[in-house]
Amino acid sequence: MKRRQFLALSTLALATSPAWAENSNKVDFTPEAYAKALESGEPFMLDFTASW
Repeated sequence: MKRRQFLALSTLALATSPAWAENSNKVDFTPEAYAKALESGEPFMLDFTASW
């Protein structure tokens, strides 16, 4: 990969990642909300952490 392409892709990745995360609708997880998201057919993302 050429250096110019690498820099362009890196800049694009860094510039767009926080934008979609900040504009997302964050909802607490519940089984009902998960089922509703599955039934909607729209794309969604689960984000979770473990304290251990």
